[in-house]
Amino acid sequence: MKRKKLIGLMLSAAIGITSLTGCGNTNSTGTADSGAPESSDAAQDTETTGTESTGTETAASGERVKLEIWDWWGDGQYKYVIEQLCQNFNESQDKYEVVHVNYPWGDVWTKALAATAAGNSPDIIIQDIRTVTHRGQANQATDLTDLIAQEGEGFTDQFYPQLMDAMIYDGKVYGLPYVTDTRILYYDKDAFAEAGLDPEAPPQTWDELVEYARKLDVKKDDGSYDRLGFYPGTLEWNAWAFSADGKDYTDADGNVTVNTPEKVELFENIYNDFYEYYGKKELDSFSAEFGSGMTNPFVAGKVAMWVNTPTEFTKVRDFAPEKNYGVAMMPALKEGGEHYSWGGGFSVEIPYGAKDVAGSWEFAKFITSKESQVYWASQVYDTVANIEASQDPSLMEIPVFEAALEAMPTTVVTLDRLTAPGASDIVLPYLDEIILGNKTPQEALDEAQAQVVQLVEDNK
Repeated sequence: MKRKKLIGLMLSAAIGITSLTGCGNTNSTGTADSGAPESSDAAQDTETTGTESTGTETAASGERVKLEIWDWWGDGQYKYVIEQLCQNFNESQDKYEVVHVNYPWGDVWTKALAATAAGNSPDIIIQDIRTVTHRGQANQATDLTDLIAQEGEGFTDQFYPQLMDAMIYDGKVYGLPYVTDTRILYYDKDAFAEAGLDPEAPPQTWDELVEYARKLDVKKDDGSYDRLGFYPGTLEWNAWAFSADGKDYTDADGNVTVNTPEKVELFENIYNDFYEYYGKKELDSFSAEFGSGMTNPFVAGKVAMWVNTPTEFTKVRDFAPEKNYGVAMMPALKEGGEHYSWGGGFSVEIPYGAKDVAGSWEFAKFITSKESQVYWASQVYDTVANIEASQDPSLMEIPVFEAALEAMPTTVVTLDRLTAPGASDIVLPYLDEIILGNKTPQEALDEAQAQVVQLVEDNK
């Protein structure tokens, strides 16, 4: 709650389900360029790879202001849902007509940057939550501070505070949080019962995780493993680091926390309890068969416990519907410690220079509202940024949403800090050195700490 109050103070200091019919589509395909400026009709240009949902005749005739939302949701359920939200907004008023434009992942941001630099910005864009401050500093996103203040006190309280914090650069707000994620523990209840463990009592600490894993291991006659109780390699090493103590590698003030005692201890545990215990070669051989769908290790029963995002439950639903499983928060490092997790997400932004900021703002508010966010979550199973929406009873019927809701207060949303851009990329190779057995956790993290400290110095 302290962070919510801080946001409110910053803002004060700075100034002060609807229709289920889908949108039509017109496809244009071609070769993506290297960042040439895009026109407002870029999606219709045969030299681009964008796909635009067509507007209505009222938009074409100029009776409404046509606005474009840019993202990468070009197929499947995500495309359907974002276009349905466009349709819902369009039917809710008669001044604006929002159309959906999608480009491939990554390309959308490159093209938006070029278009903004050329003075021909998109109207709304879905962006990486980790880098909002970069666009704020570079004047590539519209300052929303005054618009938020006009909504009245408490407007930003509808979003998770760590997500709202990510929207702020130099005391001003440059986006609204849209979706996020966290990591939770999945466990096989039938395997628990088979191993003599309580299916309703998942591990709460790292020590319990290891204890349970040993009981859940199943060996073949030749000594290799048919099932592992737990495999830590399904979670990115940086994510494990953040889960140790709830601290990113740097903070907003440039303090560096790479080699904290908790991070060192956790990587000692990962290496000693798994990679040294089983042998890295054995684990690599075992995990080489991991895949998606039916070869997903949890779906296939190759691991009894693993950590992943809440949306991973759809793989179990689709490929192992009879599987009896549970979900829980990630284990704490020690008894009585916090169950830290890691997350990221996406923001809704209005690029600098957008032609109708008032209309773009109305749509940004619409798709981050409780109703729109409940619809989004119910259809694509993302963890949404709107707190009230994430708590909606209709979502709580799905166990992973309840687990995600419980995990969010202690989920670390890591940012690409302006004081230390690319810090995670610097640290990751050192974490690999630990897993390879080339460096001790203390050695590796001390060296990484020095590298990030120098990075911060170089960016002062």
